[in-house]
Amino acid sequence: MKRFIVSVIGLMFSLLAVSQSTEVATAHSSKGIMVPCIVVDGDSLALVRLPKVHIYPQLKFATNEEYYRYKKLVRDVKKVYPYTLIVRKTFNDVQLVLDTMPNNKQKKKYLKELEDRLVDQYYKELVAMTVRQGEILTKLIDRELGRSSYEIIKEFRGGMSAMMWQGVAKMFGESLKTTYDHNSADDQMIERIIVQIEEGTI
Repeated sequence: MKRFIVSVIGLMFSLLAVSQSTEVATAHSSKGIMVPCIVVDGDSLALVRLPKVHIYPQLKFATNEEYYRYKKLVRDVKKVYPYTLIVRKTFNDVQLVLDTMPNNKQKKKYLKELEDRLVDQYYKELVAMTVRQGEILTKLIDRELGRSSYEIIKEFRGGMSAMMWQGVAKMFGESLKTTYDHNSADDQMIERIIVQIEEGTI
C-alpha cells in the first residue's frame, strides 16, 4: 500500500519544477510602513485591503466518533494541502518549459529526470502518507487544476501510463479519476477546512 502511494504521488510530482522560496518585500520607511491613504476633512485615512473572512456555523457532533473523524480529516487535509499549492504554483511553469523543447524525446527525458529528483527529495514524506491522504491529494489536485490525476498523467506521460496507474489504483480500491465535488458533504467539509487553513483559524 505504501508503495502504491509513493508511485502515484511520485507521478504527481513529475509535473512539478523544484519550488523556489520567495519573499514579498513590503515598502516601508524608517518611521513605519507606508500605505496608500486619502484625506477627509483634513485627516489622513489609510486605505488597507482587509482579507475576506468566512463565518461558519459551529460544528456539532452527535458522537465522539464523528468528532474524531472530523479531527482526522483536518489532520489529513493539513498534511496534503501544501503539496497542492506546489502543484498550482509550478504547473504552468513546467508547461512553459516543455513548450520550449523541440521534440517528445527531450520532454520525456526532462520529466523523468524531474520525477526522479523530486521523488528522492520527498520520499520520506510520501511513504508517511496513507491511502486516504493520497485520495484527498488527488481530489485537491483536481480542485486546483480543474482536471483529474488520471488526465494529468495521460497528458504528460501518455494514455498507456495513465491506464497502468489507474489499474494499480483500482487494486487498492482507489481511482486516479477521482474529482473534487463541491456538492458532496465530504468535499464541502474539506473546502471549509482549506478556507480555515488559509485564514489561519484552524
